[in-house]
Amino acid sequence: MRHWYQKTIALLLAAAWVAGPGAIASAQSVAPPLVLAKAVELVDGSSGRVIYAKDAHQRLPIASVTKLMTLYIAVKAIEDKELSAQEFVPISDEAYHVNGSQIWLEPGERLTVDHLLKAIAIGSANDAAYALGEYIGGSADAFVEDMNETARALGMRETHFVDAHGLSSVNHYSTAHDLGLLAVRAVRMPLLLHYTAMRQDRTVRNGKGGTLWLINHNRLLGKFPGMDGLKTGYTSRAGYCMVATAKRLNTRLIAVVLGAPTSKARFQDAVTLLTWGFQHYHTVTIASKGATAGEVHVRRGGARRVKVVYAHDSYLTVARAEKVPERVIHLPAAVQAPIVKGQVLGYLSAQQGGQEVARVPLVAQSGVKRVSWWQGAWHYWWKIAG
Repeated sequence: MRHWYQKTIALLLAAAWVAGPGAIASAQSVAPPLVLAKAVELVDGSSGRVIYAKDAHQRLPIASVTKLMTLYIAVKAIEDKELSAQEFVPISDEAYHVNGSQIWLEPGERLTVDHLLKAIAIGSANDAAYALGEYIGGSADAFVEDMNETARALGMRETHFVDAHGLSSVNHYSTAHDLGLLAVRAVRMPLLLHYTAMRQDRTVRNGKGGTLWLINHNRLLGKFPGMDGLKTGYTSRAGYCMVATAKRLNTRLIAVVLGAPTSKARFQDAVTLLTWGFQHYHTVTIASKGATAGEVHVRRGGARRVKVVYAHDSYLTVARAEKVPERVIHLPAAVQAPIVKGQVLGYLSAQQGGQEVARVPLVAQSGVKRVSWWQGAWHYWWKIAG
């Protein structure tokens, strides 16, 4: 007999197929998704735009969803060359005594960062999260400080961490909105998604000469099209929680679900939010990094004009029934040399309904040196003289 989540996904996808693109109404005219969790948020993974929210600023316990921050800090350390996935982490006596989901670490043994990341992302191992955090921070307390500092830097104003795994206390909490902010950063890390997309793993030792069979708690992997993360969680206080993400074509959506009454309801809410989002929204490209946006005249420069390019990629997720945002380029008629490569000379404004919804800096593609008055005059007369 098929599992409930297979049935749910099949029914939702069938409904979307029958409706077709032409039957999709604007976001303002369709009913919002019906969910059972205490708090949810649906977020555009490209721009961070909140598409739908229910009690998203309510402080709630988040259980093992906490480990998304642990994964984020660890992967960022690898990206910044401060940590290697292949270096060995010594296991402390404190890590050995952490309860709940675990890979039964032994004091004094050494596991690679890679294996600990797999244990955290796939098996949701509390002892692995503690051990990795302790190693990165130098101590468990220092790592928690790093978690809270990182949360503040990401704008997570209603979040406070007490540990690296989420088992504890009343003073350990976040909100659906704050976790959405974290998830938007997390999905930009291919290495983090590499781990969270794994449905299972059999490479981590079991302490008996063999290996553990880790099975991901995210039952939507391989069932919901495009699903590749991020983290589930459960405690009696927190209920069933989840941060789920999926990508289809250029559109990446993130669903945060906190305080669902059952595991089934947690996955149903995530499927409902993501399916509703993909039905009614799509992502359009506002700007492509390095693409030419125009030219600007240069006064007193070794070159008469300088090409202007977009400083970075920019995407926006909009309702399918809405018009594509209008793109308005703002550049001066002329600029004074010298010009430095990458210097901001103007900006692109994407506007929708009379409101600016995105802004992208326009920068000089190359540098232009300043020339003296007589050099400029010489170049000018040389050109007109043929």
